[in-house]
Amino acid sequence: MKRNLILIILFLLCCGGMVKGQDDASVVFLHHSTGGIISGKGHVADSIQAYNIRNGTDYLYVDKAYPNKPYGWANYAYDYWNLWINGYGKQYKGQENYPNVASLEDICKDYDVIIFKHCYPGADILEDTGHPDITSDRKSLENYKLQFRTLRDKFQEFPDKDFVVWTLVPRHRLVPDAPENAQRAKKFVDWVKNEWLTENGKTYDNIHVFDYFSLAAELDKNVKAPRVPYCLKYDYEIDHNDDNSHPNELAAQEIGPQFYEFIIDVLKSR
Repeated sequence: MKRNLILIILFLLCCGGMVKGQDDASVVFLHHSTGGIISGKGHVADSIQAYNIRNGTDYLYVDKAYPNKPYGWANYAYDYWNLWINGYGKQYKGQENYPNVASLEDICKDYDVIIFKHCYPGADILEDTGHPDITSDRKSLENYKLQFRTLRDKFQEFPDKDFVVWTLVPRHRLVPDAPENAQRAKKFVDWVKNEWLTENGKTYDNIHVFDYFSLAAELDKNVKAPRVPYCLKYDYEIDHNDDNSHPNELAAQEIGPQFYEFIIDVLKSR
């Protein structure tokens, strides 16, 4: 009887340890201004903290402006390739501003879930040239796909980490060439959602896609003016007469909770 009691206690202790491991994880959201609006005005951090209190979890959520000085204020497909695969940040290793350009290896030392996105100029996708170049910062479908494929493969070096990519941030309809570029942005978003993680027959269980584009853009291709297909929703524009592509507070209030729920789902699936 005593032996059975000891075994039961050991079992409960082990199970408690497993639950603790699942309920203790750190998340970093790498972004610039649009991400800050959705995260901040959408109360994502507060929602995660409230979830912790309700459920006894210990999830840490951190917002970080990345990349930052000494790098330019750019976070497009080329830039993540340049920082994480091409090794840009290595030259600043050990310096005070290194966290602003840290390698993926060092980011993964500190966080269990890494979320990254592109600023809205990432949707300014130009026509393909027929000569894709992974080392080019030209925003095109052909270059984006090469860069995203190498990122996808890089993430497999960290099987115990989870990676979340936001789909593109839609442009304001008044931005020059926005209607035409938005068509290509939609094509890239569809590729990321439907082909990026399946095109070579492999599985990438530690990569997740948060489809911000489909939440923030006008998805009806037959939408009537002043709305423009695949541009920022009219209701989410800060100004209807200015081409500021940042989403407004309504967008944050509606999308922020969905982003929070997505993060929780990823954490619970670990």
